[in-house]
Amino acid sequence: MNTFLKTYRLALTPLSPIHIGCGEDFEPTNYLIDDGVLYGFDPSRANLDERQRNDLSRLGLNADLLSIYQFFRDNKQAFKAIANVLIPVTSGVARDFQEKLARVVQRESDRKDVFNKLGIERAVGTGVARVPFIPGSSLKGSLRTSDLNQINDGRPIQYGEGDSKGGTSKLEKRLYEEKDFDTSPMRLVKVSDLMPNGDLDRSVSYAVMRRKRDPKTGEEKQTQDNLATRKEVISHGQYRKLIGEIVISLLGGLPESDNTPKKKFRRADLTALAHASNAYHLPKLEEELKILDNRRFASERWLVSLRCLLAGDLAIKLKQDTAFLVRLGRYGGAETKTLDGIRSIFIPQAKRQEERYVTSSHCLWLAANDAKSRSDMLPFGWAIVEIDPQEGDSPQLKAWCEAESKGRPDMVAKRREFEAERAAAAKRKHELLQEAEAREATKLADKIAAQRRNEILAGMTDQAREVELLRSKCRELEARLAGGGNFNKRAADANKPGVYQDATVLVKKVLESVDWSAVDRQALADMLELWMPKVVAPWDAKEQRKKLKFAILRGQ
Repeated sequence: MNTFLKTYRLALTPLSPIHIGCGEDFEPTNYLIDDGVLYGFDPSRANLDERQRNDLSRLGLNADLLSIYQFFRDNKQAFKAIANVLIPVTSGVARDFQEKLARVVQRESDRKDVFNKLGIERAVGTGVARVPFIPGSSLKGSLRTSDLNQINDGRPIQYGEGDSKGGTSKLEKRLYEEKDFDTSPMRLVKVSDLMPNGDLDRSVSYAVMRRKRDPKTGEEKQTQDNLATRKEVISHGQYRKLIGEIVISLLGGLPESDNTPKKKFRRADLTALAHASNAYHLPKLEEELKILDNRRFASERWLVSLRCLLAGDLAIKLKQDTAFLVRLGRYGGAETKTLDGIRSIFIPQAKRQEERYVTSSHCLWLAANDAKSRSDMLPFGWAIVEIDPQEGDSPQLKAWCEAESKGRPDMVAKRREFEAERAAAAKRKHELLQEAEAREATKLADKIAAQRRNEILAGMTDQAREVELLRSKCRELEARLAGGGNFNKRAADANKPGVYQDATVLVKKVLESVDWSAVDRQALADMLELWMPKVVAPWDAKEQRKKLKFAILRGQ
């Protein structure tokens, strides 16, 4: 038997949505919502053609966030295909998103304000897809709070142990009789991160504030609360979907010293911590379920099914401390993060009003489909953690999860569709790359040809150079004519600018000059007779020979 370490496998099942933030947001410039799914992406990775790149660059220089988002929307296939995150969103989130963008188009002054309200708080995640997980520190913090609560047993705080902000670090050190990290009993408890076991369902929903009671009358009646924000959450009802472990150090029976925790706080196994967690959390869950029921905030089906679950298979496990209840994340409420008997919750006040502290919060934060929801909402953060679970030992919990997860978006199909779009984008990227390479090859060939032509022209006589320059004009015009478009042959009119006028001017110059040799004159006549019919219309060969004086040029 190992006298130094004990290791326990953990399996966590969310009983309600869980949000543990990471300090980052999805912003309208790095996500799209399409057909009920959020696509998160890095816009710099998009496969855009030259026109699209120029348009986006111009919008970026103008810092026009709305136009940038409209660009993403208008070119959504290019951006969806490079998404590294796909998350279903509630119908309320999708609808509000589109409505807010439509409103900001109509009212210029609202742009900044609306964009600030379109952020979505991300959950802590791992990997390219940023799949959420439960940090070990979150679970350990929950266990520490419940353990301290049991040790304190509701006794009031001693003078000087609390600070002005409700902090209790001095109290916690006294309860554990610790001086520093080495003497803290919780340093002997190592909690791993709880990672997804297979595909993990997540979504984007609203977190809305709802009052437990009417603040003026104390009656449990409906009030209008406006605080709402969007969160990425781990969906509830996923059977043993997050797994990890806890390792308890036994110190091999070492005696107490100045550098070790007190023996009375050393845990021989996980049972004591599980028992403390259940004793702390179960009454709080029962109280919250009562509030949700009285205020009609949660659906009756979810309330009834959860109560049946807690009275069935889980009741045995919780009583035997082979499973424990926890509450995780920021929106779990102050009651589940503070000690009974000394709870002091800060209530924000208007400016110049005296600070106020209470022993019970007035509000709940609930997961909702819509910012204005008044029913069918769920609390945040409740989860059951099983210790060394065995196959088939929680059939009721498994059945409950299967019932709760019905009707969720088929993300498997969405991901197949997404992969098809990604493949199409990869093909398009390859085509764009080939087009770019072809353009560069053409530019290089043109550059080499121009350099070669300049070298040839440089070695020519002045007369031969003029013949060659006019020939080049004719060749370029012929190429444009062959390429289609709005290009026509030039008129055989010496009064209109173009290659025909250039030809008549050059012929007149040659005939008036004594510097052109018979060979150069012959070369000019031959070039004109060959190229003029290709680029000038109508072309009457007999008439043009006279007008361009081919016979004189040839000395005939």
